[in-house]
Amino acid sequence: MPGRPPPPGQLDIPLIWEPRPEDPEGGGREPPSRPPRRETGGAGSWRLWLAALADAGVVVLAVAGGWALAAGVAGGLAPLQLVLAALLGLEVASVVALGCFWGWHGSPGMLLAGLCFSRPIPIGRAFALWLAWLASLLVLGLPLVLRRRGECLAERLAGGTLSYRPSPEGA
Repeated sequence: MPGRPPPPGQLDIPLIWEPRPEDPEGGGREPPSRPPRRETGGAGSWRLWLAALADAGVVVLAVAGGWALAAGVAGGLAPLQLVLAALLGLEVASVVALGCFWGWHGSPGMLLAGLCFSRPIPIGRAFALWLAWLASLLVLGLPLVLRRRGECLAERLAGGTLSYRPSPEGA
């Protein structure tokens, strides 16, 4: 049964699963694949250290944002209000970090540094990794970065190895 002509004004673009004229058997085209990820190498990768510093910076920005929001609403801040505003900023940063661990396979600092875990992190492991990330913030995330027997604590908690994220096209 021949196909009907498209309505006027509609583009005639074949869908990815429709057979191409040079491929009469069907088959369709394969979707473009992402470039393979390269594994990070060696103990003390500079990107992982940079990611730990970026995570600390993200938390500092979130705390400063909490202070700015509280100062804008209240006009001035008492010491207790400063503490509560800082806790609000820390909570925002930690929720963002948990979402990044679960959804994008890395902390905000890791994503900024071009790193992620090689496979998805289940929510239970993401929660444990988030707790370790939160606890290690006082020392700039260094316990998660230090390597022992070729594997860092973050990799053990996530259940995967660290790898480079391919950069988006045109970036």
